[in-house]
Amino acid sequence: MKVGIVGAGLGGLLAGAYLSSEGFEVEIFEKLPFAGGRFTSMNYRGYEVSTGALHMIPHGRRGPLGRMLKELGCDVEIVDSKPEGEILWNGEREMLTRKSFSWFDVLRLNIEFFMNKLGRKRTLEEFARGLSEKSYLYVRSFLGWSFSIFPEQMMFEKIVPIFRRTEVYGGPGVPVGGCKAVTESLVEIIESSSGRVHLRKEVKAIKSGEKAKFILEKEKKEYDLVISDVGHRITSELLGEELGNHPSESRGVKYTIAIDEPFIGHTGVLFVLGKNIAGMNEVTNADENLGRKHMLQVHQPLRNGSREEIIQGLRDIREILRGYSFEVLAVQSYRGDWPVNRVMAGMDMGNRTRHDNIFVVGDGAKGEDIEVDGIALGVENVLEALL
Repeated sequence: MKVGIVGAGLGGLLAGAYLSSEGFEVEIFEKLPFAGGRFTSMNYRGYEVSTGALHMIPHGRRGPLGRMLKELGCDVEIVDSKPEGEILWNGEREMLTRKSFSWFDVLRLNIEFFMNKLGRKRTLEEFARGLSEKSYLYVRSFLGWSFSIFPEQMMFEKIVPIFRRTEVYGGPGVPVGGCKAVTESLVEIIESSSGRVHLRKEVKAIKSGEKAKFILEKEKKEYDLVISDVGHRITSELLGEELGNHPSESRGVKYTIAIDEPFIGHTGVLFVLGKNIAGMNEVTNADENLGRKHMLQVHQPLRNGSREEIIQGLRDIREILRGYSFEVLAVQSYRGDWPVNRVMAGMDMGNRTRHDNIFVVGDGAKGEDIEVDGIALGVENVLEALL
């Protein structure tokens, strides 16, 4: 069976690697000059600056993506974070544990779980406003770091399965070699199984039918099955169809910082409370080859992507790193057709289209988990329908 895949992002490559290893004839078309999309990196002045996602997998080697990479035989080592996280609040740092929060806040959380089962519908903002200041600010920081959203933008019920998965799988891990190591390994699996990854080749249109056709610049290709990794909106445009209402994207900005000496000092996340930035990690503690010196990645959710929001984030960084010798290498804003997520977390549109042989994967068609682990679950949903 012939499979055509639009886009060589993580979702497209992951689906392509599985299908090609199962004997499908796979061709992937990517309009950019590199594979990986927002899950790879470019070397800049001796630092592996990621193109989008942080050099971090939400549940490390234990989660959905780590498990799928292992099943595929990917030659990627994932260093699970120890500790999983810390909190920075009012200038003080503390290890992130259950004891970080009062018994009253834990009780309120359990009550909300119970009330949610009974059908109560509230946003995370409405829930978190009843917590202590510290817990409320942590909710904001966690959502900003993990999803690039604010508490009023997500219903409490949407966080429940993600919370449960975090209890099972634990916290993050860093792939040795960064995002690029993952995508390069997937490309190698595809090509070793006689699949093809075409770069600088843009799919101009998709013609649906029993045999779907890709319209390229100078040729047409015919496939039994199509998988799109460019989101529902662009997929509908390629099909010449009206999508209707489309949920909002999530927007964010990532700051890549070269620093002379370690600031965080471990491989986990430092959640920043009460600031515009949500958190940071120091990936060179897991893989020193990711940076010529030490490298911090800082993430901030954006409401509108204005210049002022970014200026406020830079002010936060300078305040937190006061006394350290550092340099901001890159400020990367993600929005529009290059967002953090094409669909805001909790509003994913599923993997199916109105056509039986056309599916969508990627950051607008995730399963119920965090970022790339959610993308992995979305790919699994498609594979279950096909295999």
